[in-house]
Amino acid sequence: MLKNLCLLLLLPLFTHACPNWQATVENGQPAGWDYQLNPQNIQVVNDPQETESPVIKLTLAHDSTWPNGHTRTEVKHNGCATGEDESSFLSWEFYLDKPITTKNNIAYWETDKTYQQSFGFHLQPNPSNNENSSKLTFFSNLPKHKIHWQNTVKVGEWNKISLAITWSESEQNGRISLWVNQKPILTQMAVQTKPDANELFIQLGLHRSQAEATIDSIYLRNIMEVSNLEQLLKR
Repeated sequence: MLKNLCLLLLLPLFTHACPNWQATVENGQPAGWDYQLNPQNIQVVNDPQETESPVIKLTLAHDSTWPNGHTRTEVKHNGCATGEDESSFLSWEFYLDKPITTKNNIAYWETDKTYQQSFGFHLQPNPSNNENSSKLTFFSNLPKHKIHWQNTVKVGEWNKISLAITWSESEQNGRISLWVNQKPILTQMAVQTKPDANELFIQLGLHRSQAEATIDSIYLRNIMEVSNLEQLLKR
């Protein structure tokens, strides 16, 4: 009852957004993406837990360097409703088969043409050196970098992230709601979500701003964008 009441209170604050979209696998290859960065390191593999289901595995290897010197293996999805006062509703799951070795961005929104990163998530080693977990952080970059939430996630388990976003160049009008493993983390947090008037895209995978020799991998599944908050919370 309480969950339904909260949902009803939130629904009027978001406008309807894009038609439903979901990444898929076709003929043993990742499908539905607008671009793949270093696709030689993106594989379709069996789900580590549900072995008959295909998922994608992205690995940062020695050949993952990008022309700007960053190290990255990522998939890109262009947002279709990221203009002022428009809304986006996305969710995906990620899985680690071993602890992360160094800090990696795993998801972030960035502007088309100006390439300004708005907000996102990164993983880093657990400070307690726990071999069964890594630390997950949610941050925003506008008007300056700020960490809003941190917690550990377990290795060997699927972790789900869900986001409801209202896009705005104004902190007064921008909003983010975040659920991790279906638990509410942030509700209608006021934050500037657009640095300028350009549309935004999301990139998922592994990204480092520096070249490092260590190899990390991440698995992704159930990556989708839906048209409203009710659909997001039902999945």
